[in-house]
Amino acid sequence: MRRLFLMLLLPLAQPVVAQVAPPAPPHTILVRGAAEQELEPEKLDLLLTYRFSDNVKESGRTLEQEQGLQQVLKQAGIAPEKLVLEDLSASGYGGFSKTGNTSVALTKVYRLSLDNPKILNDLIPKLVQTGADNLRVTNLENTRLEAVKVEVAGRAAANARQKAQSAVKLAGGQLVGVVAMVEILSDDSGTDPLANFRLGYDKKKTLGSRSDMQGETASIFTPNLRKIKVQAVYDVVFEIK
Repeated sequence: MRRLFLMLLLPLAQPVVAQVAPPAPPHTILVRGAAEQELEPEKLDLLLTYRFSDNVKESGRTLEQEQGLQQVLKQAGIAPEKLVLEDLSASGYGGFSKTGNTSVALTKVYRLSLDNPKILNDLIPKLVQTGADNLRVTNLENTRLEAVKVEVAGRAAANARQKAQSAVKLAGGQLVGVVAMVEILSDDSGTDPLANFRLGYDKKKTLGSRSDMQGETASIFTPNLRKIKVQAVYDVVFEIK
């Protein structure tokens, strides 16, 4: 009888484990910070495209064009070796064979390397007068580029914090710290890492396609094709209290 009484009391002696509710998710605010800066290039390449189609097999037009181009570079004090033939293509005019057709469509592309990009404004009109159909600036270089990238990134992050602080202060709250931070790249694709923090229409738009976000990012900046554009865009999630 005593053994039965102890067995009945044992279940009652087990400790009761309290059910602890999971902590409530933090209150957050998601903001986008952006910054940009343009650098003057110290070096650049200029691609010059010339097109011919009037019986070039039997004329000296291409030779005259190249002589005129070399003359412009000489007057500008540019060494001849700075100009190289980048590409050359030919096709039969009107779709006919270029071997049996007297008229051949010829395209020549030169690469001109400039160590003094400041002469571009004076140089371009003279290059056009030599018969260039298209001029394109490429390979812009500046030795301070990497350092400026770091500076612009810092300004973009500070811009995000400033926007968040202003909004939260007006709402009677206070920033606590950063919960998540993602750099927005123009060629970014895939799943949005901050999708859980986006609400309503913006969240649906982002989860459906990132092209809208890329368009928004691109519209912030107006490019200058003769300068190096450095930009940074961050989406930052701050905890608030």
